[in-house]
Amino acid sequence: MSGTLLNAGDEVDVVVKSAKPFGLFVESDSGVQGLVSGGGATVGAAVRVRVIEFDAAKSRFSAILVD
Repeated sequence: MSGTLLNAGDEVDVVVKSAKPFGLFVESDSGVQGLVSGGGATVGAAVRVRVIEFDAAKSRFSAILVD
């Protein structure tokens, strides 16, 4: 996906930057950071997520893993 604007429902490939008990901190190819609820991926893994909400003012998103 090009650009930094995301919309709810978009599916994007991201890389896991940090894994915490409550979720994964991820980053898209365009540099937008996000939080994925839950998830069991390891740091450095490439995963596909579905955007739930995008905060344009803070340039970050929340998402869920796509099976």
